[in-house]
Amino acid sequence: MADMDEPLGSIERLNQVDATSRRLGVSTFTTKRLIKAGYLRAVRVGRRVLIPESEVQRVMAQGCGKYSSEDRTRKD
Repeated sequence: MADMDEPLGSIERLNQVDATSRRLGVSTFTTKRLIKAGYLRAVRVGRRVLIPESEVQRVMAQGCGKYSSEDRTRKD
């Protein structure tokens, strides 16, 4: 949680699971699996699961590992 003396402009943006899934190019089910596996950090606010923007950027840069589209394509 942000320190009360911290300016509001520095609070990190939080993304919903469906928006994160679209940005990563994976299904919402896969995004939830990434969270459960500990690969994608998320916070719970009430019943909502939200992913910090820094996590979305990190996974976009690193790829989703075994969940990435490159790994799902068949190689003969």
